Amino acid sequence: MLFMSLMLASLLIAILAIRIKKIILLFVSAILILPLSLYLSATPLFERWGLIFPILYISAAVSLAKKAVWLSMLLTAANAILLGLMIVIIFQ
Repeated sequence: MLFMSLMLASLLIAILAIRIKKIILLFVSAILILPLSLYLSATPLFERWGLIFPILYISAAVSLAKKAVWLSMLLTAANAILLGLMIVIIFQ
């Protein structure tokens, strides 16, 4: 629950960035998700995969710059799935 607000804000900003095609907002999303990502990389379950989530946002920004909106949406969906799984786990 510690970084849930940052992750939710990151996801909403990323969706807005793809919708209005602003690359800088995807970099803001990557910065917002970085604390959670560092926290997850310290846990055994996400030891190697914790830092992949900001990289997905940066990759979405690169693909948005190359006019591949569908790829940006696909890369952002991974973070949305993580948020959904965390909400399900926390509120069980």
